[in-house]
Amino acid sequence: MVHHVVISLQILFALERIERDEEMTHEQRLVLERSFFFSGLNLYDRHRDLRLDIDGMSYEELLALEERMGTVSTPLSEEALSKSLRRSIYQTTVSKLQITESVKDEDDIKCSICQEEYVTGDEFAELVKCHHWYHAACIQQWLQLKNWCPICKASAAPS
Repeated sequence: MVHHVVISLQILFALERIERDEEMTHEQRLVLERSFFFSGLNLYDRHRDLRLDIDGMSYEELLALEERMGTVSTPLSEEALSKSLRRSIYQTTVSKLQITESVKDEDDIKCSICQEEYVTGDEFAELVKCHHWYHAACIQQWLQLKNWCPICKASAAPS
């Protein structure tokens, strides 16, 4: 315990010298480096109990955590929303020419948000930055909560 106090004091003195722009002697640097190397910092982490191991959590636990935390992403304003989307009406020719560029399987052309297939006459929207397609209503509702693409997580905010 006493050893940790000595190391802490050495660190504080070194930081004070740095703040005052004072030079450290070679011997002082060696002592400081040695104390870091041999003992480590082992400083008390008062927030240790608040940290979560999200890597070990199940999908259900992560969903529950998201509910407890609430929404942390800022939504897009109406003006930014209109600039970030390119709207169109779904037609068979449009799907083959444009939508399939971002979808590998032509038989699996559906909105990633609602998981429903596009039907001729549906209004859909493309995110201008990443070119992913969704039903217009689905992506508009999504962007009112979060400001990133549901597929690639790219920012949806216009440049």
